Amino acid sequence: MSAKQRFDRRQWMLLSLLGIALIGNTVVTYYYFTIRVPGGNDSIPRYYGARAWLFEGLSPYSQAVGERGQIAIYGRLANDSGEDKAHFAYPFYAIFFYIPLAWLDWNWARAVGTVCTEAALAATALFSFRFNRWSPPAWLAAATLLWTLMFYHGARTIILWQFAAVSAVLIAGGLWAIHERRDVLAGITLALATAKPQMTFIIVPLIGLWSLSARRWRLAISLLGSMIVLCGLSFIFAPDWVAMMLRQIESYGSYTDIGSPINTLTRIVFPFLGQPVEWLLNLLLAGWLAWEWWQARLGEGKRFDWVVMLTLVITNLVALRTATTNYVMMTPTLVYLFARAANRWGGRAYIWIAAVEAVMFAGLWVLFAVTVKGRIEQWPMYLPLPLGLLAGLIACRPRSLA
Repeated sequence: MSAKQRFDRRQWMLLSLLGIALIGNTVVTYYYFTIRVPGGNDSIPRYYGARAWLFEGLSPYSQAVGERGQIAIYGRLANDSGEDKAHFAYPFYAIFFYIPLAWLDWNWARAVGTVCTEAALAATALFSFRFNRWSPPAWLAAATLLWTLMFYHGARTIILWQFAAVSAVLIAGGLWAIHERRDVLAGITLALATAKPQMTFIIVPLIGLWSLSARRWRLAISLLGSMIVLCGLSFIFAPDWVAMMLRQIESYGSYTDIGSPINTLTRIVFPFLGQPVEWLLNLLLAGWLAWEWWQARLGEGKRFDWVVMLTLVITNLVALRTATTNYVMMTPTLVYLFARAANRWGGRAYIWIAAVEAVMFAGLWVLFAVTVKGRIEQWPMYLPLPLGLLAGLIACRPRSLA
């Protein structure tokens, strides 16, 4: 048997074991989690929207579909005191991710979706390792993967079956593909990530502009072409999807109170600052980010890696409405800081990295426990991770453009 045949056989064995593990995990998740523990609320609007559109020809944005989601969540229609209206509220093409699960009943769909969410979070970490060219020792890599699933923002994403995990892995995979110069793949994955616009409204346009200045024509064409296909299919199946989505997004503020971290700082933590300072801070962050991208416009290198990481953090700082589940998209940024520490201090950094993970794990869960009201997380959960990562990035900003 040749070396290539042995390698191919090993790959098939690993894929087979992975498939068996995922199927086993799904069965265990169904019998010991989804049929016993309520959850998955964040995917209820998309799941019921996909079923209604696929089997009944109803618009996923319709009031009837939203009411089905409300009944699934509350056992009744939502009231006007801040309860989730279960609106679809995503671009229409997000429905394509849920159609395969629409054939299953809710509990099986949630079990499959939960396992896929776990796999997406783990894959996000692995892509982050590759993008940052970081090869930690096996024990730290395993600990980091486990931490990705169990720290507050990751675990909340799994419990709620939040699409943020899918968008995060598509962003991380797209960044890895850019580094590997697999530009067609990068364009497709980044376009698919826009199914959750709150996470991609900055990074995808800036990557598109950068691809033109860096003469990465295949990336630019792939990204633009993929967006045209996704939006084109959406207009064919639901000609009014943009107007309906914007209407539901506009109403989102009527039943959510927490805005961006910048809004939280200026409205809750330091209320004397007020909205003018909020706008000023958002403008300053946007201007700073634009200037950094201009500096990194000509190609890859340390500055490009850093400004991409900065973009992921600023996205979560300024988004009009964010969610702590969206913070999983900043996994590449955290790994970037770990990699910088390891490159500077070598093996001595590994213990410190593990200690940071332990402190973040315990600290965020304790903060949640002491601030939660009922089942609702409070504004303090929105601040530590993005502000901490921003401070880390400022501290290690590369001086060279190379």
